[in-house]
Amino acid sequence: MKKYVVLFLVLLIVSNSQGAFNQCAGVYVGRISLDRQGGLNRVVFLEKPGDVSGSFWVLFTDWEAEPKQQALSVLMAAKLSGHRVDVYTAAENDCNIGESGQVMVSLDLATNP
Repeated sequence: MKKYVVLFLVLLIVSNSQGAFNQCAGVYVGRISLDRQGGLNRVVFLEKPGDVSGSFWVLFTDWEAEPKQQALSVLMAAKLSGHRVDVYTAAENDCNIGESGQVMVSLDLATNP
């Protein structure tokens, strides 16, 4: 019986440490794409730090140079530290990173549990 309680607790803890693509909350930074014309171009987010694939590319269309540089700094800090981020896009529900063509509106460093 104790084994089942321990297994349940482990599963509960593991499921809480994953990001939510349908809410764009608590996701991890995956691939970051830069180009020589505009710098930060797009980014992929992951549900778990060890994932090899994640969201579709989220674009930084129509961002000015300085905000792009600041976003890149936050993304790199989050990626290197394994910190979660909350993502907001131009989609109707402010998310949809599971669908292609989403444009980043804002980005928050999440509060890690």
